[in-house]
Amino acid sequence: MKTKLLLLIPVLISFMACKKIADGGAGGGTPTNPITTADGYSSDHIHNLNLVYFIPNDLDTLPGYQKRLSDLMLWGQKFYKDEMARNGYPDKTFGLFVNSANRVKIIVIRGTKPKASYPYSGGNGAVSTEINAYFTAHPTENTSAHTLVIIPRYEFKPDGTPSGGPFYGTGKWCYALDYEGMDIKNLGKTDTDGKRFSVWFGGMMHELGHGLNLPHNCQKVSENETLGMALMWAGNGTLGISKTFLTATDAAILNVNQIFNKDDQPRYGAVKASINRIHADYVAAKSSIVVSGKFTSDIKVNSVVYYNDPNVNNEGIGVNRDYNATTWESKAIGVDSFYVEMPISELKYKDGNPYELKVKLVHDNGNVTETIYNYEFVNGIPVLKFSTRNELSKVGWNVINVSSQETSQEDGKAANLIDGMANTYWHSQYSGTTAAYPHSFTIDMAAAKQVTGISIAQRSGLSRAIKDYEIQYSTDGSSFVSAGSFVLANVNGAQYVNLPTQQTFRYFKIIAKSSYDGQAFASLSEVGAY
Repeated sequence: MKTKLLLLIPVLISFMACKKIADGGAGGGTPTNPITTADGYSSDHIHNLNLVYFIPNDLDTLPGYQKRLSDLMLWGQKFYKDEMARNGYPDKTFGLFVNSANRVKIIVIRGTKPKASYPYSGGNGAVSTEINAYFTAHPTENTSAHTLVIIPRYEFKPDGTPSGGPFYGTGKWCYALDYEGMDIKNLGKTDTDGKRFSVWFGGMMHELGHGLNLPHNCQKVSENETLGMALMWAGNGTLGISKTFLTATDAAILNVNQIFNKDDQPRYGAVKASINRIHADYVAAKSSIVVSGKFTSDIKVNSVVYYNDPNVNNEGIGVNRDYNATTWESKAIGVDSFYVEMPISELKYKDGNPYELKVKLVHDNGNVTETIYNYEFVNGIPVLKFSTRNELSKVGWNVINVSSQETSQEDGKAANLIDGMANTYWHSQYSGTTAAYPHSFTIDMAAAKQVTGISIAQRSGLSRAIKDYEIQYSTDGSSFVSAGSFVLANVNGAQYVNLPTQQTFRYFKIIAKSSYDGQAFASLSEVGAY
């Protein structure tokens, strides 16, 4: 397996850079009658995958595309269904319209421009604009939030490798390539044609995963032998050749996906959710990272998933830097709690690779909300310092005397600093006049409180992260005393700063003095006191 991985990854990178029902909820019941289209296709799902064949105006459809792609999509539909069942979600897969000849409904849209106008890098914007215009003119053709766009290859390289337009996932849309060898007859072959097919068809199913809301993640160490390669890691090079699978976290997210459920329950509406308390520790007796916590959400949480994402070789964080994330899944406990044990033997990387722990709440309406925490290994043991303190209630608190806030271009109001939501934030003003450092705001706690320290969290994802700052406090809101100057680490999650001595006061002020990116902008997610 390791040898095969080393051979496959360079190929994959050069071709395609990825930008138990009773327990799981999420509905999924069968409609009273199958949905049938005017052109004779039917489905037992109300919402189905929009499958589009987009053709630049200097190209045409490739021979046999409808049969070839129908065979492949039906195979892929069964692969997802089998993997969902293995993970405890029987009879769940993405919906497709199929006719009596076993052909999948493919919406053919001819572009208005030549292939040069739809390049690999950035070409998805022009493609999606034309497809959305088509959907506006033909609204019944657009049956869900999820669209797979297949584009015929533009050319062949000297070695016979096809190349073409966009091939990645972006949001709930994804893009893939068709070529003459995209044929079910090549599935499982290990010759040149078979290996090439595996890369492109496996890539299609991998990018479809992104279009179905799945991030990258890899198999646990023990799963290498038992289950093989995770599809959302390097499984796009093994699908059909060797064991390839969906992880438990993939299945938990797909369980609430719009087109994996046969009902018409509203999906993807706004969610207000936050992890209010988290405790993390390494339990030597279990050789495991044990994480527990409490959350609030206005939409039911079915599962909680945990992505342990190492910064391997200083690859950084974010999209396309998360392939090595090893994941766990647990069901929500009641309506507000979670607990998981993660054996460190399942993590491939340890010392020298800082980790992000991404704790994600999987909501019944299909949305996933994320809170990120940081930890590291020292001498093979995880060091976890992000457990929350017993913070004071923020009921009745107000933000006063803010130096600036951005409310025109985005919801960056200062009130977000005390709303208890990790996914909201304050942002300094940049529309009209750009506010410069120092930035500041004052919190009124409504009454005098005994305070040991202040909690402060960078904006999730570390956009416009603050570096140097000062804390001041006051009993009357006019005369302030400095508690000292500090450096806020450029990491996700709450950071705790103890005051030199416990103090009693009603007001405290944060003065941000510099940024990590050297720009004038500032942003924070949350502040509190304990």
